[in-house]
Amino acid sequence: MNTLKTLSETHGDAMTKRRSIEFGDSITGMLIDGVEGTPYVAATLQFNESTGVQIEVPYLDLPGNPQFEATAKWFTSERPPKNLLLTSLDADISLYDCQYSGHTINYPTGIGLGKVTPSEIVLHGRDGDFHDRLEVEEFRSRVDGLIDWTRYGAIKRSADKDDQNRVKKVTIEVASLDEISWHQGEATMKISSDWNVDPARNGLNVTESVSLTSAFECPRPVAEHLAEHRKVSALLSFIFGAATYFRRHDIKDSRFNGKTLDGRVVETPFYQLVSRSTVKEQARPTLSRKKLTHPLVDFKTVGSSGLENWSNDHDNWARFIHPAISALNRPGAILENLVVNAAMSMEAAGNLIGQVDGESSTYTKNGKPSTATYMYRCLANTGWNWSKLCSSSVGMARAIANNYNTIKHFDRGQFPDPTETYLVSSVTALTVRMLAIRIARPDLEPADLFGARVYDFDRLEDEFDAYGLTVNGEGRFVSRPGA
Repeated sequence: MNTLKTLSETHGDAMTKRRSIEFGDSITGMLIDGVEGTPYVAATLQFNESTGVQIEVPYLDLPGNPQFEATAKWFTSERPPKNLLLTSLDADISLYDCQYSGHTINYPTGIGLGKVTPSEIVLHGRDGDFHDRLEVEEFRSRVDGLIDWTRYGAIKRSADKDDQNRVKKVTIEVASLDEISWHQGEATMKISSDWNVDPARNGLNVTESVSLTSAFECPRPVAEHLAEHRKVSALLSFIFGAATYFRRHDIKDSRFNGKTLDGRVVETPFYQLVSRSTVKEQARPTLSRKKLTHPLVDFKTVGSSGLENWSNDHDNWARFIHPAISALNRPGAILENLVVNAAMSMEAAGNLIGQVDGESSTYTKNGKPSTATYMYRCLANTGWNWSKLCSSSVGMARAIANNYNTIKHFDRGQFPDPTETYLVSSVTALTVRMLAIRIARPDLEPADLFGARVYDFDRLEDEFDAYGLTVNGEGRFVSRPGA
């Protein structure tokens, strides 16, 4: 439990260290390559939505100029050092897995400008061998929807009232109290409440958040931590039916620490990390409040056991998960593409689910499973009652299969009616979401898992009513009785 926030004062109390880096920031400092005898060179770190973090290095490429000889070689050979350190007035920024990103030289002056793109940066210097690759003990992410799903908070308020019910005192407590943990392969995962305090003109601004943290017994590369975090992010996409993105990363490791002036380590806090693999996600629009209001399943219902089930089965269900996530994460995409992605996902799931009661009527003439069979298995496996949309689940399975196959196969003629495709895309989107939740909690009955009512199913029913349509047993869209 972390209830104390302090700043690392590596360079003394007079210097306020930079705590975060944001889009639009430009930081100028001296660039260090960790090689003894190499002169420091000036450089500027640029951080923006289009290129992420990029380092611009001005230099001279002239014969007999020892000051820039090593720097010029970085760019003429197109092989800059893998690790670099940018030290500036308010931050030491460690740069890892640096890649050449181009250079320009103006002749005859010899003035050049080289560009380097790191895979990861950490907003702090690191102890130990300068050239070691980046490996960290703990990795923390903020992900869309996490605070809305968990409803964890760090701010608690209480009021003292007099005998006339007038408020005499308000007490505000800020503490990281809520958390849940589980095992995910070799990683220990944790979801916990968190908070930050920033000074304001007339007081303090307190920001609460919820973070996802991974920890391994030994330090691991960022990519290994991120792979575990993406499993949880994928589940959040299913829960909210929309793309969820990483908004910030921080790392904690004994080699990144805060020291006193005499070199004594006094703290090992989290420091911000920016990863090239997720930086574009940070620039994506955030989910609307409406999207975050109605999660498909309650956080307490999934619990630590559900999160562990989901992560342990993630790789087995990858052929189901990835196409489904692609369908959910593409708002405004062509409807036919959404159907193809979701139906591909359902085909994979149908194979994994295996035989279910009542599927024989969907078989081909020679008694083998058809596309409709796989769709039916998915509808049945959700455990949901689809009868408000169709005369039977077999009919709905046939409607999905017909729409999908007509889109996919050239010899089926024209594309299906757009209204039908729209409704099929909505049905398949909800189906894959429900299937994902069933992976997490296969032990619960649908009523216990989803509740008596599902907001997104009610909305889907309204869409069918608005078009005056239902699906009959043969898989055709027909007018709803009384419509």
